This record gives sequence, structure tokens and C-alpha cells, in this order.
Amino acid sequence: MANVKEENKRQSNNIKEGTNEFLDNQRQQIENTTSNISETTNNINDNVNKYQETNREILDKNIDTANRYQQETINTMQSVLNNYVELQKNLLNSFQSVLSRFINDTSNNNKSYSNNFTSPQQYTDAYNKTNQTITDNTVKATQRANDFAVTSTESFNKSIEIAQKYYNESVQNYLNFVNKIGRSYTNQ
Repeated sequence: MANVKEENKRQSNNIKEGTNEFLDNQRQQIENTTSNISETTNNINDNVNKYQETNREILDKNIDTANRYQQETINTMQSVLNNYVELQKNLLNSFQSVLSRFINDTSNNNKSYSNNFTSPQQYTDAYNKTNQTITDNTVKATQRANDFAVTSTESFNKSIEIAQKYYNESVQNYLNFVNKIGRSYTNQ
């Protein structure tokens, strides 16, 4: 009977040792899983931060580019306006010299122009029509340049919105994937 008691005691000790060994292995696996999850979470946070930094840099560059294009548009419009004013001065000088020559010719030579009072009006009408045409074309060109700048800016903003949307969705999908992995570890 003493042998049976010793055998039972030895088996009981073996079971306790096996159970303790099993529990130690389980604890070690849980610690490893926890460590892996923490490490994965840290890596995800680092990757998300790097991705956000990169996106922020890209956005800043795009904003700088848009600002530069707007400044170039403003400079071009200013140049067009300056050229328009210079053209008006030249036209006025040309018109004045032509009208002056016409008046001199009509008064000095006593030609048939002296009885034709509509000729100066025709010159004035031609000048006014030319001036109006140039003004209209300048306004239309400025409107087109402005429309182009506005359309380009709207397209750029829409692109940024779409990129932000896909970025948010990809980050959410990645986090969902990590959560699924975490749940699968805890369910095992």
C-alpha cells in the first residue's frame, strides 16, 4: 500500500509539474502575443505618422505651387493691363497725328475735305470702335485667364479631397486588419 501511495504521490507530482509547465508555456505565449501586438501597434503608429508627414509635405508643396501659379497669373494680368495702357497711348498718339495731319491738309490746301464735315467723325468713330474692340478683347482674355485659374484651383481642391478620402479609408482598413489579427490571437 505504501508503494501505491508513493506511486499516486509521484503521479500527482508529475501532473502538478506538467500542469505548471503547461501554465508557464501558456503564460509565455500570452506574453509573446502581447509583446507582438504592442510591437505591431507601435509599428503601425510609426507608419501612420510617417505617412501623415509625407502627405503634409505633399500638401504644403501643392499649396506652394498653387500660390506660385496664382502669383504668375496676377503678374501676367498686370503685364496685359500695362500693355493695354501702352497700346491706348500709342493709338491716341497715332490718332492725334493723323487727325492733326488731316486738319492741316484740309485747312492749308483748301481741298474738297473742307466741305466734308463727316470725315473727322468717321475717324473718331473708327478710333472709338477700335478702342472698344481692344477693351472687349482684354476683358474677355482676363475673364478666361481667371476662369482657368478658378477651374484649376477647384480641380486641385477636389484632388486633395479624393486623396484624403482614400488615405482615410486605407488607414481604416489597415487598422481593421490589425484588429482582426488581434482578435484572432485572443480567440486562440
